[in-house]
Amino acid sequence: MHRLHVAHTSRDMGHLARHMAQIMDRMVKSSFAPGSGSPDWVPAMDVCETPDRYEVIVELAGVRRDHIEVTTEGNYLIVSGCRADPFPRDQICLHQMEIEQGRFGRRLALPDDACIEDITARHKEGLLRIRIPKRRERA
Repeated sequence: MHRLHVAHTSRDMGHLARHMAQIMDRMVKSSFAPGSGSPDWVPAMDVCETPDRYEVIVELAGVRRDHIEVTTEGNYLIVSGCRADPFPRDQICLHQMEIEQGRFGRRLALPDDACIEDITARHKEGLLRIRIPKRRERA
């Protein structure tokens, strides 16, 4: 159980915000994929809709293209992979580390009209852009 207190300064508010973010991050990780283990970190994701498709943008700065996997499982879109640690840990004294490393993953339920067979993805400038066309309605 976490004990919360009333914040009196902006420093206290910053600590509270980080603590709440950590709690939410653990909740997302624990619900990632039952039985598959949880990722080390969860990248930020934006999702929008146009008349003919869904667009998903995943923030993956510093992740190599060949370390990213985009798959579907049933009606779920799964983005997973790994961001390598940039420092040789046995040769440095680390003073601060805020950029998450290790395995990452996001799982997104797709709407019924998503055309899973025609999903495309492009990785550029630290962003993974995924296009999911909508099925055309039959007249």
